[in-house]
Amino acid sequence: MREVQTIRTVDLGYEQMLVFDGGPRARVRVLYGATWLTEEGRGEDAIVGAGDEVALHGGRALIEGLAPTRVQIVEPQRLGLTRRTGRWLRRVARSARQQIGRFQLGAATV
Repeated sequence: MREVQTIRTVDLGYEQMLVFDGGPRARVRVLYGATWLTEEGRGEDAIVGAGDEVALHGGRALIEGLAPTRVQIVEPQRLGLTRRTGRWLRRVARSARQQIGRFQLGAATV
């Protein structure tokens, strides 16, 4: 199964909070500044600084800016069966059109 990533970039001010549901294998990346991060179901909190990245475990997460901060929330998403099938069918149709174009259909001109 192929994966694509959804990346959301959020700017937080001092003591500004962001609450979101992190999916399995989601990550929080701090581009600049610093944050306090806590996640539902985890016993420990984390202080995350610029250049650091933290893997989430799929629960509700809370991020608080400890300074003006920019974070990215990276969430991998698997392509569903319908989307993968549609892409495969488009590739097959394109290949069939190319093959048909190689054959001469109709009378040849002299």
